[in-house]
Amino acid sequence: MFVVKDNQLTIMKTTHKIYTTALVLSGVLFASCSENMDPEMIGEGDVRIGMSVKLKNDGNSGARIMNSGINVESGFLQIKEIDLETEGFDENGNEFKREMELKFKEVEKIDFNAFDSGVDFFINIPTGNYEEIEFEIDLIDNKNEPSIQLDGTYTYEDGSTVPLKFQVFGEDDDAIDFEVELEADEDDDLFFLNGINNPLALFEIDARGWFGNVNTLELENAELTDGILLISKNVNRSIYQKVESRINDSSDIELKMN
Repeated sequence: MFVVKDNQLTIMKTTHKIYTTALVLSGVLFASCSENMDPEMIGEGDVRIGMSVKLKNDGNSGARIMNSGINVESGFLQIKEIDLETEGFDENGNEFKREMELKFKEVEKIDFNAFDSGVDFFINIPTGNYEEIEFEIDLIDNKNEPSIQLDGTYTYEDGSTVPLKFQVFGEDDDAIDFEVELEADEDDDLFFLNGINNPLALFEIDARGWFGNVNTLELENAELTDGILLISKNVNRSIYQKVESRINDSSDIELKMN
């Protein structure tokens, strides 16, 4: 449960899956988003939802993965489009159910780290009493770069270090998509959004969850590519499959709020 105080109150109850997800909607703050107009805006309506992606900060310089020696320092996602589904009642009390494809002018490459909490892009939707808002984030390869990449270091048991790179290309698994579903706490309840109280949705990349089932022995014996511990479909495949499985298991995120 997350609670934001001082007249900015949102209580969210999540399923157990939230605590093991790759992407976590860690806060929806009902406060005005930044007036910075640099981030791209997609969709139409009075409500402006700010979307921010960053690495989860566990209090270290990166996301330390148990005792495995992995330290994730940066990375990126490349987004093709956002598929948006909403249900609820508009300002006139009319029931609605809408499906929209929100496309960026170009593929949206979002670089993230543990300290940058700025808004990456905005989604506009109409004012209304919402029963459900569902985002499907469609990832895509672009300019010879993967859909998902993490960069960091691996520290061997003897104390030496090597650069680490994890990559997911779209053709690896017909592209990984993330779904975030925001619902009222009770099935019959609604939550109100308008142009005054604009939500800010913060997605945290939880590297601990992604590498949680990779053991130290696998990493110690992993193959190096030009001095880099590269993890991809074609290199260190057994490690890749474990991490990819964790991503797929956690790509659906369900949130409930009141």
